[in-house]
Amino acid sequence: MRICLFEWNAGGHHNFYARAFAEALAPRAEVVVAAPEPVLAELGSDLGVTTHSLGEPRPRPGAGEGLDKATLAKREIELLRESIAASRPDQAIILFADPILRWLASAPRFDCRVSAFVMFAKAQLPGSYGLPLSPKERARAAFKELSLARWRRRRDAYAVFGLDQAAVARWQRRRGAPARWLAEPRLEVEPPRRRPEERSGCFLFGSIDRRKGIDRLAAALAEGCEGLPLTIYGSPVPEYREQLERELAALREAGVKVETDLTRVPYAAAMEAMGGARCALLSFGWKEAPGSRVLIEAAGARTPVVIGNDNVAGRIVERYGLGLTPDPDDPAAIRDAILELALDPGAPARYEENLRRYAEEVHGDRFVEQVRAAFELDR
Repeated sequence: MRICLFEWNAGGHHNFYARAFAEALAPRAEVVVAAPEPVLAELGSDLGVTTHSLGEPRPRPGAGEGLDKATLAKREIELLRESIAASRPDQAIILFADPILRWLASAPRFDCRVSAFVMFAKAQLPGSYGLPLSPKERARAAFKELSLARWRRRRDAYAVFGLDQAAVARWQRRRGAPARWLAEPRLEVEPPRRRPEERSGCFLFGSIDRRKGIDRLAAALAEGCEGLPLTIYGSPVPEYREQLERELAALREAGVKVETDLTRVPYAAAMEAMGGARCALLSFGWKEAPGSRVLIEAAGARTPVVIGNDNVAGRIVERYGLGLTPDPDDPAAIRDAILELALDPGAPARYEENLRRYAEEVHGDRFVEQVRAAFELDR
């Protein structure tokens, strides 16, 4: 079987999942990765896959003339069609279908069966997680569900993959192409699991924009946190960098010992820092994520986490006992949660078994098994 993995975006989880799908499929199928040059550069030469360059990554919507969502979506679908024509696969997988679902549903039929990896969904949040949606959010969530349902009823739709079990369960109750839950892939590098006396402070890692909620973190640590070690690794989006610098300055003025590396930090170095922290800080400003890749990385390092209680990842932390979930609108609650873990040498040990179970039993090797099973490559 020949499978084309299609990804027009680059950076962060886009690069990661391109490699994860390729690693899962390449031993059992002939794989072509159609992606921008930065994604192809990170794939390496060890996977035994064929590549098809899409040139520059997908521009940000609104970043210039002719870069509205509709125009970009139509161009992406054209690139998908061109990639299928060039690679002549039996199957194609869109590795980030969210921005194009509306247009994908009405696009002319493709020359092979197509699967969609849908990373973000909101319609399940009130019923499955007790997380309310505003009227505008409910309308947008309903429209996205309708677009996905229309696409799944197409004859060329093969499967839809999702990271949120509740969202996938919702899709499975409707007719159309099969909906399949995907566990998180195993870590690229196993982080060290430090002894209590070797750990200190807090660690924040990942792509950095307003959704990380560093403004809320700065407000929370504005007093009473002198000398607290806080390490931040990650690449900020350009439009956020100036604001980030102000927030980091506020943290330092409050006496927090801030260490930063705002470049594309080598993954092994980031996992070394994760393993040396007493707690990991996740998002205090993003509700939509189905979980968090950083949550898996923290669990692998046996490092408990602090995250806001108004998002899906926070509900997962509560369900499995992986750390603390303060109200993200309450600076004192965030500060108390961080200090409770960061000042207690025994904190990682208290959460160790729950973190191990989440990393190994809930996720483990399931991703590879699930992806291969979807294409009947598990035999």
